[in-house]
Amino acid sequence: MEIHPFDFNKTDTEEYKGIVALGKELMEELGIQNFARFIMEYQYRVGIWSSFIILEYGRPDRNEILKISGTETILASCLGKIEQNEIDELPNEIIENKKSWIRKINTCYNTV
Repeated sequence: MEIHPFDFNKTDTEEYKGIVALGKELMEELGIQNFARFIMEYQYRVGIWSSFIILEYGRPDRNEILKISGTETILASCLGKIEQNEIDELPNEIIENKKSWIRKINTCYNTV
């Protein structure tokens, strides 16, 4: 999986659309709590894509605890995964997209 969720120049590609569609489908089938288990996935891109899809399309309650964690909210778990250091250096444009998206999510969830 070469594509990054914050590579917004690729949102119209079949690969990007396919990843988002699959994530939304799985989240619908499994429910947000079970889908959120992918956040803990060892493959970095699986965790970051799952976190992105949950916050962008799942709209969890900001106070809902992630059951697998027991103490941390889904929101905090997803943001934590997204904010952690990347496994590879990202182009500046993707880094800026990511920072902007995090600000948007914090505003949407009233965490600023």
